[in-house]
Amino acid sequence: MAYSAPVVGVALIGLNYLISIQNSYNEKNGPFECGFTSYLQSRSAFSVAFILVAILFLPFDLEISSILPFVVSAYSNGIYGLSILLIFLLSLVIAFIYEISLGALDLERRFKPIVKPLLHKLYNL
Repeated sequence: MAYSAPVVGVALIGLNYLISIQNSYNEKNGPFECGFTSYLQSRSAFSVAFILVAILFLPFDLEISSILPFVVSAYSNGIYGLSILLIFLLSLVIAFIYEISLGALDLERRFKPIVKPLLHKLYNL
């Protein structure tokens, strides 16, 4: 009885494949770009600065949302809760300063090899 779910799933997918109408055409098989026909190559180069900002924003946003339990119970935390919050915020500030010192927030960076300078900064080679 435990193996019936995968068997039923595979049977239904196979039945769907056999019954479905196979009518492929150029627009259906091509890449979908907001409903417009693609005139240029869809894999053209673009600046990834906005992705870098989004990736760097996520950890800090999650860490800031981790402060919510302290804010909700601020009156009952006492000095211990305040000291833990300050240590947490200090580690957050240190991480931000470290990102700035590595140049992770330089958005005008062109394709420069940053591996060797990064290794020198990290390991003092």
